[in-house]
Amino acid sequence: MCFHKSRLTGAALFCLTVGSMTVAGQEKESTLPDGPGKESLVKVCSNCHEVETVTATRRTRIGWQQMTEDMIGRGADGSEEEMAAVVSYLTTFFGKVNINTASAQQLEKTLDFPAKEAQAIVAYREKNGKISDFEELRKVPGVSADKLQSKRPLIAFAL
Repeated sequence: MCFHKSRLTGAALFCLTVGSMTVAGQEKESTLPDGPGKESLVKVCSNCHEVETVTATRRTRIGWQQMTEDMIGRGADGSEEEMAAVVSYLTTFFGKVNINTASAQQLEKTLDFPAKEAQAIVAYREKNGKISDFEELRKVPGVSADKLQSKRPLIAFAL
């Protein structure tokens, strides 16, 4: 991922979410999960949106990268390392997995699938091409339709 250092200065408009924010003099506690990148997220995004503003919409890694680049263009202030940590954190805790490009390991991690089911999706995709929608995904042999249904908000079908 490439963030241009010259674009990393200016007003802190990179406001994807915050760890805490003052509202009418009251502290509002964050519901952000602990993990690598949380501190960078809080530092870079300290004055704009509540957590719910960001976490209401999940994105793929590419989606978070695009959002980050957009905020950098608007003047977000943070180092390249901090911005990479923000993207990684948001992808890990508020991400979607692209069913058509994810490795079996990524499917296992993001969807909490056993290796056998994750590999079944990859094998199906390799044999039949990209999966166009959720109904097609539900027909993949060896994958629990009920489990897929419960993970539906975490799945993207970008072709």
